[in-house]
Amino acid sequence: MKTICISIVLFFATAITAVAQELLNQPENRRPVLVDDVNAERILNIRNNARQPNTLEGLSDEQREQIKKLQEEMQKKGLNQLNNQLREKRVHLKALETQDVVNMKAINKNIDEQAKLIAKQMKLKAEYKQKIRAVLNNEQRTRFDAWKGTVLEEHK
Repeated sequence: MKTICISIVLFFATAITAVAQELLNQPENRRPVLVDDVNAERILNIRNNARQPNTLEGLSDEQREQIKKLQEEMQKKGLNQLNNQLREKRVHLKALETQDVVNMKAINKNIDEQAKLIAKQMKLKAEYKQKIRAVLNNEQRTRFDAWKGTVLEEHK
């Protein structure tokens, strides 16, 4: 009788442990390990955007250099500033939406401003993508067009 009770307890303990490990391995239950919370967003962006166009297979050194120059050009044209402005607008919208007295006119204005920033962002990325495509040969262009999850397709 004692052996049976011990066996049952061990079985349930093993089952509970297995279920807990499975739950912890699901992406929505895992928090990424970050160096610090100040740089958390930057670190996550680096991890999520590992697929940069200059890492496309089969690029010559000259093509990689051209793509890097295009990336720098895109940043200079203001992609970082657009991203920062968009983040600020989103934070401001959250503040507007959670006030005791809600100002719908201000909320709608903020949403319209966000839409303009997103449009600018999308236009800049579309221009960048076409410039990259011009650097690639037909085979590389086909692989590039099939790529999912590149920096160019990210909209946060």
